[in-house]
Amino acid sequence: MDYNKLLQAILDIAEEMLVCGAEVSRVEESIERMCGAYGCDRRRVNAFIITSNIQVTLEDPEGHIITQIRRIVRNDTNFDRLDHLNDLSRYICRERPPLSELLRRYEAVMNRRGLPEWVEYLGALLIAGCFAVFFGGEAKDGAAAALLGLLITLAMRFSGRFEENQLAKVFMTSVLAGFAALAEVGLGLGNNVDKIMIGGIMLLIPGIAMTNSLRDMLIGDLASGLLRLVNSLLLATAIACGFALPLILTGGAGGQLAGMAGMTNRMPTQVVTALLGSVGFAFFLKMKGRQAVLAGVGGAATWLIYLLCQQQIEGYFIPYFIASIFVAIYAEIMARVNRSPATIFLTAAAVPLIPGGSLYYTMAGLVNREQQLFAQSGENALTMALAIALGFVSIAILTRYITGISSQRK
Repeated sequence: MDYNKLLQAILDIAEEMLVCGAEVSRVEESIERMCGAYGCDRRRVNAFIITSNIQVTLEDPEGHIITQIRRIVRNDTNFDRLDHLNDLSRYICRERPPLSELLRRYEAVMNRRGLPEWVEYLGALLIAGCFAVFFGGEAKDGAAAALLGLLITLAMRFSGRFEENQLAKVFMTSVLAGFAALAEVGLGLGNNVDKIMIGGIMLLIPGIAMTNSLRDMLIGDLASGLLRLVNSLLLATAIACGFALPLILTGGAGGQLAGMAGMTNRMPTQVVTALLGSVGFAFFLKMKGRQAVLAGVGGAATWLIYLLCQQQIEGYFIPYFIASIFVAIYAEIMARVNRSPATIFLTAAAVPLIPGGSLYYTMAGLVNREQQLFAQSGENALTMALAIALGFVSIAILTRYITGISSQRK
C-alpha cells in the first residue's frame, strides 16, 4: 500500500466534506477512522483542520512519518454530496477497499447528478417569501420578497463569475437587494419594506455559521470557532451595510419600523411559513426528496415548540434554548433513521431560529438613529445566538457521552 497516495485520496474526501458543509469535528474524525482502517495507529494520526486548511500527519504501519497539507479555497454547500461522502467514509472504514476502488467510488460520488438549477431558485423564492410573512409581513410582502429572493440568487451567481471575495459579493448583492426592495414598495408591489428586506436577508445571513462558531468554541475547537465567528461577523456587517446604504441614500425606512413586535401573524401562519421556509433552505442547500421534507417538518416543529414556550416564559433566552435542544435532538434522531450526518437536518430545521429579523432591526435602528431599537435588537440577536449555541452544544456533548458508553459496552 502506498500510504502517500492513500493519504492524498483521504484528503480529497475530507476536503470535499469540508467544502460541502461538514463540521470540523466530523471531518477530523473521518480522517482518523479512515487512516486507522488501513493499519495506522489512530493515536499517531494527527488531523488539524480550520475552515481554510487541512493538515494531517500519520505514521504508517512500517513507521514512516507522512505529512500532507491541503489549502481550502472553495465553499459550496451541498448536503446531498456530503451525505454520500459520509457514506463513502463509512464504507472505507468497514471494507478497506484497495486504493483503485476507493478512488473509483470517490469519483462516482463527485459525478452524481445534482438537483436541477431551478430547484435552487425555487428554494430562494420559498425562503424569502415565506420568511417575509413569517416575520409579520402581508401576503403582498411575501410575493415581493420572493421576487427579491430570486434577484439575490441571480446576483450572487452572476457576481461569483467575476468576484471570488465573499465579502465583496455579499455587500454588492445586499446593496442591489436594498434598492430593489425600496423600488418594490415604491411601485406598490409590497407594503412593508422592512419585512421584504428581512426575507432577503434570510438568504444571505450567516446565522447558522455564527451559531456553529459558538458551538465549536464551547466544545473546545477554539481555532475553528474563532475563525468561523470572525468570518460570520464580517459577512453580517457586509450585509447590514449593504442593506443600510439604500436606506441612508433614500432617507431611511420612515415610519415602518415595528421591531420584533411587528411579528403579529398568528401561530398557524408562522408554523406553516416556517415549514415552507425550511424546505426552501433544504433545496437551497441541495438536499433531496425525503430529507428536504423532514427538514421542513423539523423547522415547523421547532418553531411551534418555541411559540409554546414563549407563551409560558418571558424573554427570548429560555424559549430559544428549549427550541434549540428540541431541534438538535430531532436532527440526531433523523440522522440515525436516515444514516446521514446530523448537521444536514440541523442546519435546515433550525433556520426559523436564525435572528434575521433582529439583525435587520439592529441595522435599521442605527440608520434611523433610534438608539432604543438598535440596542434592544442587538441584544436580542446576541441572546438568541447564545441560546441556540448552548442548546446545540448540550445535545452534542450528551450524544458523544452516550456514544462513548455504547462503544465501551461492545
